[in-house]
Amino acid sequence: MRMWKKTIAIASLLSLAVTGGGASVGAYSPQLNPFPIGIFWPPGPAATSNQTYADIAGMGANFVVGGNGINSYATNDAALQYAQANGVRILVDDERLVWREQAVTQTTTGMGLNVSSSNRIGQTITTPSGTGWGLNTVKLYIDKDNWSAGTTLTLSLYDSPQKTNLLASNAITGPVDTFYPVFRLHTAVASNTQYYLELTSNSATPTGWVVTSAGDSYSGGRAYSNGTPENLDLWFDIGFGQRAYNDSHQPSAADIADIASHYRTRGGVQGYHVYDEPSIEHMARIDQTIRSLRQTDPDHMSFVNLFPNYASEAQLGLDRFTGEFISSSNRLGQTLTTKEGQTRIDTVQWWVDHSQWGSGEQLTLRLWNGPAKTTLIAEKTLSSSTTDWPVFDLQANVSPSTSYYMELTHNGGGNNSIGWVVRSHANEKWNNDGTAYINGSAIAADFWYTVNQTIQGRTYEDYVYRWVNKQPDVLSFDHYPFLIDGSMRQDYYANLEVIRRQALRADVDFWSYIQSVGVTGVWRAPSESDMRYQIYTNLAYGAKGYIYFTYQTPASSGGESFFNGLLLPDGTKNASYTWAQQLNGEVAKLGPTLMGLTSNGVYHNGTVPSGAQAVPASFYWKAADAAAPVVIGSFVDGQNRKYILVVNRDNANARTLSFNVNPRPSAVTEVSKQTGAETSTNYNAATGVISASFQPGEGKLYALPAGY
Repeated sequence: MRMWKKTIAIASLLSLAVTGGGASVGAYSPQLNPFPIGIFWPPGPAATSNQTYADIAGMGANFVVGGNGINSYATNDAALQYAQANGVRILVDDERLVWREQAVTQTTTGMGLNVSSSNRIGQTITTPSGTGWGLNTVKLYIDKDNWSAGTTLTLSLYDSPQKTNLLASNAITGPVDTFYPVFRLHTAVASNTQYYLELTSNSATPTGWVVTSAGDSYSGGRAYSNGTPENLDLWFDIGFGQRAYNDSHQPSAADIADIASHYRTRGGVQGYHVYDEPSIEHMARIDQTIRSLRQTDPDHMSFVNLFPNYASEAQLGLDRFTGEFISSSNRLGQTLTTKEGQTRIDTVQWWVDHSQWGSGEQLTLRLWNGPAKTTLIAEKTLSSSTTDWPVFDLQANVSPSTSYYMELTHNGGGNNSIGWVVRSHANEKWNNDGTAYINGSAIAADFWYTVNQTIQGRTYEDYVYRWVNKQPDVLSFDHYPFLIDGSMRQDYYANLEVIRRQALRADVDFWSYIQSVGVTGVWRAPSESDMRYQIYTNLAYGAKGYIYFTYQTPASSGGESFFNGLLLPDGTKNASYTWAQQLNGEVAKLGPTLMGLTSNGVYHNGTVPSGAQAVPASFYWKAADAAAPVVIGSFVDGQNRKYILVVNRDNANARTLSFNVNPRPSAVTEVSKQTGAETSTNYNAATGVISASFQPGEGKLYALPAGY
């Protein structure tokens, strides 16, 4: 979820492909005990106080994802002081990590105009080239000594002087203490496009001068008086903002070092809120920023949150690629670097248009020690493929943290041409630890490939894989399932399946955003059972942390109108604050156990949601009622002891659920949500049956005896 100008935006499965290390569980520091529970959209600068942070801690949250104007040294330092005093940590938000600024100015003077209720003053302006711009502020030059008390000047942004569409407006009421008042518009605009600004007054008494040039000084537009163009321009300084990574940009090394130096020794810092919902084309540059932060501050984590699976292909960046034709005279290569602890490259996929792969054509992938190709490590030849993502089975021993070179060659058969072999556009790198080659020469691009995985390109899983392959400190995503019409998104579990699978394969914890606010026309404000459902289903999938979206209800922004967050717009506690407080208290008691568990299966009883897995016939824990809507999360701890997290998948009705456990253990205990200790259940060892009452969406964590 984006709000303009604000970033509101593991073991049987491990054996599938985890031959290398990702960031290991708990790699980030300091730890968030007993379980990471966060909030997003904290109280703004004016509401930052010891009491507001005591309320965050009182709800059971132990960290904050920065935002809502808490994005500078002054505002972060104040928040950190109160956070530390209340046992809360902050993922600090700094505008320079997320936004880049550009000013469009006209500062020639010489004349002026008066504004009144009978005299409107306007100016056409042209926005910068590039992508993703927002017009944030407009500073004008107005004689404050001729701006009467009670006189309100309103600056409005329109699509043109014909004023067909009002895009934004902001009003300032006199008296003012500056000749350079700033009007705050904060709205998205198209690039290299002309817009119209108009200044109006509620008073018949003229205000001004509103300073102008003496002639037409600005090539991107001109001034207007009562809708008529003038041969001059207003004095203006317009601040535009663009996402920091758009158009191949990224934060400067100096800014990154300055930010990390400022926060690395401050109390209350959990890490850095780097970016919300990146596109694939941004990921490598964001990864460079994180690496730079780690150089200066290796002791704090960096946090990036991914899009949900219902984001568009364009938002995910999956539509941005090109390709090369491969032939006997056109060899294609790619360097790559193994992960820390990685000792095997078993399989490699490339993206090759298999419809162009004719009879007699063979592709060989060779793994070399480097582009000089002095030592051949492994090779595999394929004569055909049934998909565009052929798998080359190399079964190669490799060294950790070492650079290697893959080269794909054609045998010259058939028509001696297969294409495309997919790669990134020139100067749009997908990876920082390697690069593409054509006939032995490096190019500023990367071929699409996966190591030790079999996935399909141009899918949501492809998107997630490309990020976890960069070894983030934690894998985070948002998915808001509760729609305004009372229904629930049907792709909720498909999203969890992908996130869980990729987190396990990368050996990294995953965190999830929890919907706790409504958006007019889009989402309903979740009920208590909705919130319970979302938390416990995420836990059943192995989540090791969650974040409420949102804590304070945001003001309307970018066309989104929010309502009923955990705190209401005036800062008072909503009923949902108390629901979250109760749920967080339960999870805090389960936390020490949950943090030591590795997910090794998630199964659904009753109707199986899209993308999810039914309970296997051989699984030892089964619902007595084959139609009961139940999620069953299977886990093991470090000593291979088995645990089961059962969730009532009905978020509208309480249910009594019974389960058959076979083979029959001697006992089944429940991890108490009141004490965290293991407590007895009504499990019958003679029959292997256990039953319990579940609230709508509720989960319960059960433990099997050691050695079971």
